[in-house]
Amino acid sequence: MKISERTSYPYPLLAPWSDDILPANITTHINFREAKETGQVTVHCEVTIDQPDILKLLNEGAAVFGCFIKCTETGFRRLQQFGFPKGTHSFAPGALLGRVQLRPMIWAAEAINSYSPVGKHLEFNGDVNIDVGNILVMDHEKVIDVMQAFVSSIESIFEIEASSSLEEGEFEIDTMSDRITIRVDEKAFELIQALRQTDDVSRVAVMNSLYVPTIMEVLSQLASGSEEFNHYRWVEPFLSRCEAVGVDLNNLDLMTDSQKLLGQPFLSLKLLVDDALTGSTK
Repeated sequence: MKISERTSYPYPLLAPWSDDILPANITTHINFREAKETGQVTVHCEVTIDQPDILKLLNEGAAVFGCFIKCTETGFRRLQQFGFPKGTHSFAPGALLGRVQLRPMIWAAEAINSYSPVGKHLEFNGDVNIDVGNILVMDHEKVIDVMQAFVSSIESIFEIEASSSLEEGEFEIDTMSDRITIRVDEKAFELIQALRQTDDVSRVAVMNSLYVPTIMEVLSQLASGSEEFNHYRWVEPFLSRCEAVGVDLNNLDLMTDSQKLLGQPFLSLKLLVDDALTGSTK
């Protein structure tokens, strides 16, 4: 699907910059809201159109309204359908950030035979058949600015794997993939999985013993040159987390900064152990 104001179409296109169909207009209003708790962005569209043939296609479901959405910051690109004349869609946390471009349009949801809208320009002789997906209407691009970065849970960018090639008690870190992979020996893997599913004390103990040295290593690698990791998905949420807690890659204190990124896990462990001991003496 070609999406450009300079594209020529073999059929009349309704658009503010085109005289293919006159008189006819489309008006699109877009607003959005950000949920501070989750980082989820919800976009709401309202559209009006005064061309009777296209309006009939919309009401019959032969055509649909939506927006082509592009976000350079996150790499998000999608043709998203909205309801007509009003529609709302919520996007996954972190999907949209910074400058977001939205191109409102109407396209064919099914094949349309003998398309000949009222008011079409004389250069379009006769009727034309429209294929599924062909754009019938396009409006000027709209831009919104999403200000709040969604900071993922630090654990969500890690993956733990068992490795038969490692000696008992050893582990290694692989940063060259979409998630940071921690490989441990098979016995340790079974223990970690069991501890993570028992209680909060056990889970935080795993975080201290495994994630703290891992994050220290990741910070060290990023400080040496983060460009080589830019195409991996873990980098953006990791750097967002660093910014949120005040970790400066140009001025690192590996032990202190790793604890910042994990939300002071040693303190959390102490509090959990104290609570457990207090509870056992009651």
